[in-house]
Amino acid sequence: MLERIVYSGQLPASFFDLAAPRYAQSSFAPEEEADQVRQLLRMEAGQHTVIVYTDHQRLRLVGIFPQAGSAAYFGFWETTNDAELNKAAFAMLEADAATLHKQTLAGPLHFNTFHRYRLRLGPAPSWQQFDREPVNPAYYPELLKQLGFQPSITFQSRLLRADTVPRVYLEKNPALEMLARIPFDFIPVTPESWVLLADDIARLIHEIFNANPAYKAVPRAQFDLLYNPVYAARLCPHSSVLFRDQRSGRLAAISLCHPNYQELDLPAGVAPEFARDYPRLPRRTLLAKTVGVHPDFRQQGLMDLLAAYAMQKFQTYYEEVIFCLMRADNYSLRFTDGLPVETAHYALFERRVG
Repeated sequence: MLERIVYSGQLPASFFDLAAPRYAQSSFAPEEEADQVRQLLRMEAGQHTVIVYTDHQRLRLVGIFPQAGSAAYFGFWETTNDAELNKAAFAMLEADAATLHKQTLAGPLHFNTFHRYRLRLGPAPSWQQFDREPVNPAYYPELLKQLGFQPSITFQSRLLRADTVPRVYLEKNPALEMLARIPFDFIPVTPESWVLLADDIARLIHEIFNANPAYKAVPRAQFDLLYNPVYAARLCPHSSVLFRDQRSGRLAAISLCHPNYQELDLPAGVAPEFARDYPRLPRRTLLAKTVGVHPDFRQQGLMDLLAAYAMQKFQTYYEEVIFCLMRADNYSLRFTDGLPVETAHYALFERRVG
């Protein structure tokens, strides 16, 4: 029997037990840290009505209702392939959305785009899973479509294999040659530089991405929950970089990359560290994760130059690269256009209420 539980500081005891059975036979599973989820809910509870719908065994679903605006969201969704069960749960969610005068319902989205959101579409790609990649059983998107949801924003990840890398170097050689002549300082992103520049990095990331669909600014404490010196320790110091404008001293662009540590199967609660874990990697795949240019410095070719910076030492440290979770209409996709790639697809779903 489905329960409707208004969140008031505590999650039901079954909440964190429901995901594991969905992935017991899979080579991938979502990354979910219980303490981090609890902190996130406590941080957001003051600005949202949060309601959990669950039968404690086969399904959990969280309705996220911002105090302002006409949009509602769902997240933390894990379920068996049971259309009737999901129909009942989403009907309860939609009834609450209507009562709270919401007009649209979108997800999965865990409050904002800094946290987990989107579904992966289709069969698992050859890499199975990378760090913080949206992963889910293949039937999840189909269940949503049966409930009237459609993709509203789509995304791609593209794997560039080792045998294509020489061609990339040939095509991108002009950008490599230009690096030495541009009026920017290059600051490798390390735990030490993160501590020194944390305020500037947080501000730069907001200014780069705040116009993206579904983006919502977060308090600094919530940003630091995910992006901090522990996070910086996983980054590749040879490809992760800040471009600083020499004239104004402002940060102009950022590229955050790190190896795919998934095959190491690190114990729960152990964060990867480049210095410790890179030498143990069975396959050296670079993940190009967060890459962007401040609006004031766009139209100067800096996206290609960020890639060129990483290419300087790429062949020394990596075999292949995945360009991760790019919006399907994003300019950055052009870097791999025309090259043979393996592509994974993702979507955020939406429907009208009523």
